[in-house]
Amino acid sequence: MTSELRYSLTRTTSRNPDLDGIKIRIVSALFDLYRHDHELFDSEANERSITHKLAEYLQRQFPVWQVDCEYNRRMNETKKIGRKRVFPDIIVHKRRTNDNLLVIEVKKGEIDCTKDINKLRGFLSSPNYLYRYGLFLALENAGCTRALLIRNNSEDIEWTAEIQKNLVELGYVE
Repeated sequence: MTSELRYSLTRTTSRNPDLDGIKIRIVSALFDLYRHDHELFDSEANERSITHKLAEYLQRQFPVWQVDCEYNRRMNETKKIGRKRVFPDIIVHKRRTNDNLLVIEVKKGEIDCTKDINKLRGFLSSPNYLYRYGLFLALENAGCTRALLIRNNSEDIEWTAEIQKNLVELGYVE
């Protein structure tokens, strides 16, 4: 990890990370995923295998939060957007509270992401969840092919080039 990224990570509080702190943590988790679990991409493993490992690395980056895969609960109820039950790929939250930091949808490779982005927008706008941020990630063995941060009532932020640049700086891709 470059000294600039390491410095940024240590100066960001883990209780309520700002947007830069979240991005740094995501880059670090992605680096660990590619570094330690590259064979998941080489062997064309199921998306759930990839999201599970990514969630493990995210848990290290968000130690005071819970990081869960396909967590479909809201208190004692099933998560729904409208009338449809939903299973977010990864969430960073505090269970059994309304403290919801980040909801992530992941896809392998380049595919139509409209449905996933709409799902993320639903999590951000629903008064039942009110996630602070949504993140769409398209991943493949060459790194991150798309990273889009979604904020409620604000412009989306395209993070693809910056995340890919950071992965290069960390030595993952050339």
